[in-house]
Amino acid sequence: MDGNTGRGKQLIQSYGCGSCHTIPGVHAARGVVGPPLMFFSRRTMIAGELPNSPENLIRWIRDPKAVEPGTAMPTLGLTEYEAHDVAAYLYTLR
Repeated sequence: MDGNTGRGKQLIQSYGCGSCHTIPGVHAARGVVGPPLMFFSRRTMIAGELPNSPENLIRWIRDPKAVEPGTAMPTLGLTEYEAHDVAAYLYTLR
C-alpha cells in the first residue's frame, strides 16, 4: 500500500474523522456515529458494500455517496494523495 501513514494520521485528525469514528492511535478519536475502525486491515468489507482493498478504500474515502447514496459518511474533499495517506494509516490497524 503506497501512502504516508504519518500524514494519513495527521489528515484523519485534521478532517475530524474521530468525531464519528473510534480510531486507534488518533488523539480524541472516540466517535460512535460511524463504526469503530480498530482492526480495519482485517475486515473483509468496507461500509458493507465493497470488498476491502486499497483501491476500494480510496474510492470510499474520496466519494462515499457514490458507493452508498444514503450513507451518513460525508464527502470531505480529500485529494487522491490524501486518500492514499489516510488509507495507508487505516491499513496499519491490525
